[in-house]
Amino acid sequence: MEPNFSIIIPHHETPRLLSRLLASVPWSLQLEVIVVDDASGAEALAEVEKLHDEFDFQLYCIDRHTAGAARNEGLRHACGRWLIFADADDYFTADAARLWQKHVNDTADVVFFDVTSAYSDSGRRAYRDRQVKRLIRRSLCERSLWPLCALHTNPWGKMVRRALVVERRIWFEEIPSANDAMFSVQVGVEAARVLLDESEMYCVTVSDGSLTSNLSRDRFESNGEARLRVNAYLRDAGLGRYQLSVLNYLLGAWRYGIGYGCRVLRRCMANGNRPWVGFWHVFNPVNFYHSLKSVPK
Repeated sequence: MEPNFSIIIPHHETPRLLSRLLASVPWSLQLEVIVVDDASGAEALAEVEKLHDEFDFQLYCIDRHTAGAARNEGLRHACGRWLIFADADDYFTADAARLWQKHVNDTADVVFFDVTSAYSDSGRRAYRDRQVKRLIRRSLCERSLWPLCALHTNPWGKMVRRALVVERRIWFEEIPSANDAMFSVQVGVEAARVLLDESEMYCVTVSDGSLTSNLSRDRFESNGEARLRVNAYLRDAGLGRYQLSVLNYLLGAWRYGIGYGCRVLRRCMANGNRPWVGFWHVFNPVNFYHSLKSVPK
């Protein structure tokens, strides 16, 4: 029997956190869990395999060193009606089972949910849910879900109909950082019908060493270029009013020299990106404090 839900989890070297995520999965539902390990060491991989003693999940191993490749591998094996993505260091809220069952028979292509955020080690309230909550408020204010569809650049916090991804041939970019941005925006734009449920279904965590808390130069550039591609896609789709901020890319580029900074500036301006988008988000004192903790190296 076809499962109702396929949960796809990329994993690399965090078996303890993966165990926490698996413990939060509502196993009573008709679902499959697909874990794709990408280049973990032998010790970590052995710990992941031991989790089979507690949890019934499929495990696939690749050696491609990008979360996008791991997610694509998961997509190749998924059979469920709905796709649900999770990062190995995050977890589902206690409401997840109720919310998934509530929407399992919906005719929408995408169901958006609110999310919450916590520091991984302490469980204290964190800040990585602010962008999603801001998009939800904007969507409600505008009485349109286009802000969520066009600007929600993460695959988690939503249910995606697998048929949409298959029919539209939507894949993750296999790049060092922001591999999920184009996929997430394409899913939102290509969806014929979308829904918003304001309940919190997912907890996105903050921990040392994650891709979003530490950006090397390669990842910094990968993130910036992915944003430029998404903005070009939105303009081509007639949604130019929705643009991802490239301000961090512009400001951070100068750390690598005047020549590099000028090149990034020319790319941004030539492609019609509006550099002032996201000004308040970047210079908001609270966000600025958090950005200092993730300075590119």
